Amino acid sequence: MNKSFYLVGAVIVVAVVAYFSLRDGAPQESVPEPVPAVSLPVEREEATATIEPELQPVQEEIAAQIIPAPSSLKDSDKYVFEVAQSIAPPMVQWLVPEEQVRKWVLAVDLLASGKLPQRHKPLAYDMPGFKVDTADAGGWVVSESSLDRLTPLIDTVTAIDPKTLGQYYQSWLPLLQSAYQELGNKQEFQQRVDMMIMRIQSVGPAPEGAVLVRPHVLFQYSDPALEKSTALEKWLWRMGDENREKLQAYL
Repeated sequence: MNKSFYLVGAVIVVAVVAYFSLRDGAPQESVPEPVPAVSLPVEREEATATIEPELQPVQEEIAAQIIPAPSSLKDSDKYVFEVAQSIAPPMVQWLVPEEQVRKWVLAVDLLASGKLPQRHKPLAYDMPGFKVDTADAGGWVVSESSLDRLTPLIDTVTAIDPKTLGQYYQSWLPLLQSAYQELGNKQEFQQRVDMMIMRIQSVGPAPEGAVLVRPHVLFQYSDPALEKSTALEKWLWRMGDENREKLQAYL
């Protein structure tokens, strides 16, 4: 199958990360409180004949149910909301009403470079405040209570059927490419999707016990090496390892 069929999750999942910048509010002190292969005596032709009739009708049924992409970006928002209502109803409450396709494409392009959009965010997710605990040696550490702030959103995204989402991606790709070309880029949009996924997949566990400081408005890592990490890496760490792993597994 086409590689993009499986990679499409990123186009929706990107919204999970894209909405957020690192501008968390003032610190709030928290109260202490391969399945092994089995050789079967069956000829290759027999196995193929058994599997194919089961797969093809499923794909055709999914394709028949998807909402066709609009012919142009103009007035495409109503189609996006209709799709979201169909495949992930809770997502509708967080979608920003205007320019959804353009905002998603811009977010993909930025994330592919390890950046987070500061404006033109595709989601408006009412996230609880960022909380910290006092570190023994001074400064702060991320509070455990901050690590589940994105769980409802992550759960909503990863519950989307990937095959259905893949069909939507194939159908809507020309429109996504059109929005990408508006940014003045000659590269194929699919290449940026691939790069974004590679970046997300490459991020490991959050640095354990990393101390935060707050010299100005934003929290920063006291370790210069950690602070030099990309905005995408730092935000994936702040969503908690459980949510990060869930997101990566879905991709």
